[in-house]
Amino acid sequence: MTPFPSKRVYEVWTQLIQDEELYEAMLDGSHGRLEHRGLDTEAIAILDQFRAEPGTRWNIENLRFRSALEVGDVLLMYLPRTLRLLTGGDDRWRQDLCFEYLAHHRWRSLGHMRLTECDRFVTFIRTRVMKRRLTPPHLEAMITFELAVIRLLRSTENVAADAWPVRREVTDADLPALRPRRSPVQAAVELDVDLRPWIESGDPTRGEVGPEPITLLVHVPSLEEPYRIKAISEGVRVVLERCDGDRTVEALAREIEDEFELPAADVRRLVHMLLNERILCA
Repeated sequence: MTPFPSKRVYEVWTQLIQDEELYEAMLDGSHGRLEHRGLDTEAIAILDQFRAEPGTRWNIENLRFRSALEVGDVLLMYLPRTLRLLTGGDDRWRQDLCFEYLAHHRWRSLGHMRLTECDRFVTFIRTRVMKRRLTPPHLEAMITFELAVIRLLRSTENVAADAWPVRREVTDADLPALRPRRSPVQAAVELDVDLRPWIESGDPTRGEVGPEPITLLVHVPSLEEPYRIKAISEGVRVVLERCDGDRTVEALAREIEDEFELPAADVRRLVHMLLNERILCA
């Protein structure tokens, strides 16, 4: 290749990868006639050289293929059930879907920002794929659950080391004076169906979805442990919302007993259990 400034060659190469119309025009030699691409004489000369190189087409197609493959592997890690619902477990369909997704974003994958990549992929599915394709039942519910997990995992970067709950034995004598607060990485996820059979199996082709709505508490107890889920009632949700670190357990138990006629002893037992599960900390 005729010597050109390396930075300029890289810029034209990147533009060639991202702009599919420019790529096709380069292959047939009409790139010099494309409008609105900002191609000056030097850029056109570089494209001429790329066209003359026998490996250019292979290099770009291979790069795109491998980029789609890599993104597909990331999605399988963090959105496994969503992806299986979308593709029926067909790896070729997964590859096509990832190819379409990256083409939509002009082949700008997010690299090591894997959780952000998954979030962006979900937006692509909701705003494009689900607008024009018939999708399987409960896909939106599954997306809601897996996206909530992804966003929880992303939130761990902002948690101070001393904010994580620690394992501790809480005696009945200690309990009333404690001021419990919610652990830092948790979210209540409202679903219109009970997806637990699919969540627990990891496979939406195994198990029957429950027809009733459910609230799942998703929480991460520590950086060394995977996320956990727990089905919660409205009563548990009320208790969690009031565990703000200001009230003592005794005050909380009396408050809820007066307001909801739930025995204070039951509230204390519930708080004790949530502390043991590190859903609450004190």
